[in-house]
Amino acid sequence: MFTRILRQQIFKPSKSTCWNCTSNEFVNRFICGECKYLKNPSNLININYFDLFEIRAGFKIDIHQLENRYRRLQQSFHPDVFISQTDINSINLNYSQEYSSFINEAYHTLKDDIQRAEYILSLHGYDVKESSTLNDLEFMEEILEIQQNIQEGINLDNIQKENDQQIQDMTNRLSQLLQQENYKAAFSIILYLRYRLRIRDQLTK
Repeated sequence: MFTRILRQQIFKPSKSTCWNCTSNEFVNRFICGECKYLKNPSNLININYFDLFEIRAGFKIDIHQLENRYRRLQQSFHPDVFISQTDINSINLNYSQEYSSFINEAYHTLKDDIQRAEYILSLHGYDVKESSTLNDLEFMEEILEIQQNIQEGINLDNIQKENDQQIQDMTNRLSQLLQQENYKAAFSIILYLRYRLRIRDQLTK
């Protein structure tokens, strides 16, 4: 099972010391070339999601390619792989759980348009947090009015149609801005878009 990933050259070679056999030969960042045990996953925080799946960083990605590479990684790092090993080691099993969790998080982030955009922005110093707010009183008043109408069941079909169009327009604009590397403007669009997405969620409850 490990042989396959070693041949795929998914990750760049690196020098380190294996906790299991003390070898310093790692054919990639995660697996010891001598005993095939997993490296301590403490360095995962430094791994770029796009690099993980060998995908060119950008808003527009090949989802089919992402899914294929996700499945390939999970086939090598999923805990079930280690449970089935006759020489199972609890540390290696625990490490595989962390790797698998990281791969899942990266996959779901890149698969979703908005999460992917937010991740790209975070790579360029724009961290979109739940606490991020807009200083646009007119827009906020519009959102509050829409939310009140939804609660009262007023013009729901029209609200949904208009809101869906706004989401589509903003997403298209977001894609353009990210391609132009205009991250400041893209960050602003994300803040507006988040409110529209909340309206969509409210309508579907």
